[in-house]
Amino acid sequence: MQTRKHTIIKWCAFIFIFNIGVIGTVILAVSLRIVFDNDYSYLLFHESGSYLAGYVLVATGVSLMIVSSIGCTGVAKGNPPLLGLSVFCFVLLVAVQVTFGRVAYNELAPFHEKVHLGIFWAIQRHYGNDIANTTVIDLIQQGWKCCGLNTYASWSNSLYSKRHVPKGAWPTKTFIVPKSCCIDWQSDLCEEMHLDGIRNINTPVGHVLFMEGCGPKVIGAIDYYIGCLFGFGAVIVSFEIIATILCAVLLYELIKGAYLIKFRTIKSPESTDLIASEQPGIPPREIPVSHPSTTAYSSTRTSATVTGKAFSSLV
Repeated sequence: MQTRKHTIIKWCAFIFIFNIGVIGTVILAVSLRIVFDNDYSYLLFHESGSYLAGYVLVATGVSLMIVSSIGCTGVAKGNPPLLGLSVFCFVLLVAVQVTFGRVAYNELAPFHEKVHLGIFWAIQRHYGNDIANTTVIDLIQQGWKCCGLNTYASWSNSLYSKRHVPKGAWPTKTFIVPKSCCIDWQSDLCEEMHLDGIRNINTPVGHVLFMEGCGPKVIGAIDYYIGCLFGFGAVIVSFEIIATILCAVLLYELIKGAYLIKFRTIKSPESTDLIASEQPGIPPREIPVSHPSTTAYSSTRTSATVTGKAFSSLV
């Protein structure tokens, strides 16, 4: 019969393990977006051919879902082998995730450089030639209200600008920026720029274009989301540690209960006699057995003797 303590531990373990499975499903959905949506991840993996981060997230999501299924089944059925397997898997997952988190933190600076180069080449070579790059850069510049990599002057050496500058006028201080750099898309002063300012010297550049570069803004946003990801990972690891402890306690309670039942069975008198009879060289415990027929026979014989002596004395 389950005690109240056992029931509470069982439900707490089931809830934590189920939540881990839900988190694994969310991670798997996000990771599949990263791996299969080229427009979404092009800048992050530009010309590197590496989707390691996406595949790691896929493996993490699948692993969490599988381990969660094993743990929930073991907890619901009270199965010690499944509980032991889930404890081992949770410990392994915690070790792997902590190690990967440490490695990812050390690789943060190279990742910043990769993003920086992705934006640089998207502006210098691919804008206007590649639909994916063009769409992503326009979304970044309009969404974060920025222009170019570090400033709007980043477009001065771009192939996009050179194509729109009249032939024979290059090199020149005049260059073209995309409409997505403009504060007002309808402005006539927007697209054609000059390294010393815009065509109308009486109009400040800051009234026409976004002045901040997109590189620092994108990297700052990435740092923010990576910080959230590390926090989310810390929550997952905490859930896994709690689930491991609860599963271990539940497993201990089940093993302890089974051992006590076996111990009481072995210590019963009937089991002791049975075990002794099956082991050679150990005589079974002698149990005194009463023989009512023998006693009755002795009493009858004594009565008959007394009766015979009395009869002979009369004669």
